Amino acid sequence: MTKKIFLSLFILVVGYFFYNPMIISLAAIKDPESINFKPDQIFKLKDIPELKNSQNVVVYIVLAHEDRIYIYSTIPKWRVLQSSNSSLIENLLNCEFKYNSADVSTIQSKMYVYSNNTLVFESEISLDKNPGLQNKATGWATPVDHNKFLNIISQFDRYNLPVLIIK
Repeated sequence: MTKKIFLSLFILVVGYFFYNPMIISLAAIKDPESINFKPDQIFKLKDIPELKNSQNVVVYIVLAHEDRIYIYSTIPKWRVLQSSNSSLIENLLNCEFKYNSADVSTIQSKMYVYSNNTLVFESEISLDKNPGLQNKATGWATPVDHNKFLNIISQFDRYNLPVLIIK
């Protein structure tokens, strides 16, 4: 009887983590190179020095529970989204953003960009009706074409493993 209980609990716990992966952050990303954007300047993500020569890129987006409630309707509402699709990532890196010379402190969701299995870029990300990125390199930046940016993110896949280790 106790074997059945333990087996049932094990299956429930494993099932829970497949639905809601555990995030373990061991990341010690170095501070990004300073970029001197002017207010309202337009830039692409690939203009950020850490992303210029990226190869074998994988992007993970970890959505906070609160953010999943208000997320743009076409984006999957899973806790972790991922993409290693080179054309999709190329579109993301070529997406134009506008530097707003401001900071937003309430964003809890994150985007991690890996190149050759090395974390090269980390940013907070908002995917609601006012999408954008917040990080040390760019401050608060909003996409020039909101629909294009949200459409790219909506094509990301669900992360299917129970644990994501950010290192």
